[in-house]
Amino acid sequence: MNLKHWTLMGLGALAIIGCSKPPPPAPKAEPEPPKMERPEPPRAAEPPKVDEEALRRQRIQARIAEVFKPIYFAYDQSTLSAEGQSTLQEIGKLMKEVPEITARVEGHSDERGSNDYNLALGERRAKSVNDYLASYGIQATRLSTISYGEEKPAVEGHDEASWSKNRRVEFTTTF
Repeated sequence: MNLKHWTLMGLGALAIIGCSKPPPPAPKAEPEPPKMERPEPPRAAEPPKVDEEALRRQRIQARIAEVFKPIYFAYDQSTLSAEGQSTLQEIGKLMKEVPEITARVEGHSDERGSNDYNLALGERRAKSVNDYLASYGIQATRLSTISYGEEKPAVEGHDEASWSKNRRVEFTTTF
């Protein structure tokens, strides 16, 4: 073999080697753009849950505070005044509307007179209020009476202005 032959063989080998190169890589596919997810439309805010029973109870408690006012009496009297009857009519209406209301009718007197007399006078005042509400249609089981006489004055003092505030009936209610 001569040099020419070797040269041709070398060139042929080179050609074979050159041809045996792996083909160039295929162009990479463009990456897909990220999918744009549509944001969910904002949800309508749910209205806060309202406790209807709690609201009802609050309204009734406010009415109780408004309607159950003290009933005042003249000196040494247990007879209801026109103003006292008007207040008791409002109390009676509310008690008819809301049968869950019960009331303790508390009779009071001013400091003049003996303890026994003032307890009896407070009892007569509480009874006259109780009787009026019963005649208005309020069941006796929803009312109770107690007399405090002069034991729990609304106003301290030894004059007519103080005494007139102490001759009263007040209410303790439950609902």
